[in-house]
Parts: sequence; structure tokens; C-alpha cells
Amino acid sequence: MLIDVRDIADRRKDFSFNEDLTLSRSGIDIPCTVAVTGQVYKANGDYITEGSIKAVLNLSCDLCLTSFKSELDMDLNEVYSETPDPDKELWELSDKTIDLKPAVIANIMLSLPMQVLCSEQCKGLCPKCGHNLNDGDCGCDRGYVNPQFEGLLKLFNDE
Repeated sequence: MLIDVRDIADRRKDFSFNEDLTLSRSGIDIPCTVAVTGQVYKANGDYITEGSIKAVLNLSCDLCLTSFKSELDMDLNEVYSETPDPDKELWELSDKTIDLKPAVIANIMLSLPMQVLCSEQCKGLCPKCGHNLNDGDCGCDRGYVNPQFEGLLKLFNDE
């Protein structure tokens, strides 16, 4: 996702990229397909990229471990500078080339929820046998209380 900006003076330059990426979240690799489109232009010595990111991620539910696809659509608005200022949110520009890949990955990672769920109604796995409770009840007795935590139950007893 490299953009050569040597020929940009007073005009806008269109860009379009389609790429397969692998993101890492909590040590787990997430394959995704990314489509990035937009324009880059020069303003006040900096290069501004504006456009959109469309990503299709292959995720696993945090509760039931089922694989599913999730689509993300987001805007891309980044500023690149040859002389980055640590007090400003600027990406570094090197050799008159913009590398969009780190900015695209950062935008996708910031858009991911803290807990990835296949659906809002996901019931997860049975803690006793591991059955996916979205497929139906497993019949396990889930009333078991670990003896080490029985004292905590007394804290919530209203009697």
C-alpha cells in the first residue's frame, strides 16, 4: 500500500488498494481482506490522505469460539509529514512515499470491539462439558458451586 507522492503538487492523486492482511489480536492471528480507496493531496507541506477502508475479518467468537465473518467500514483521514512533530498525530513520510499499511491496520484494530461476539444473544460454551449452548442445551447440571467459593455465596444471601 505504497503511494509515490513526488508528482503531487497542486492536484489530488487517487489511490485504490486490495490486499489480504493478517492482524494480531491478543496473540491470535486474524486474517482479513482490505479494500482501501481515496485521494492524497498536499497541504501546508504535509500530505493528507482521505478515503475509506472496507475490511472483511475472519473472527472467532470470544464466548462460543465459532468462526464468523465481520465487515467493517470506516473513514481514512491521515496526515503524513517529512518532519513529524511528536506533539501532533502525524505519520512519517520517507523517500516521498506514503506507506498506508500501518495506518490501515491501526484504524482496523481501533475499530474492533473489546469482546468479539458472533451475535448479541451468544450463550457461549457449557463450563462443564464444553457444548456450544447456541446449538441447544446440553443437559449438564450447572448448579455446582466450587467449595472454595461457597463463602462468597453467603455475602449475597438476603436472609
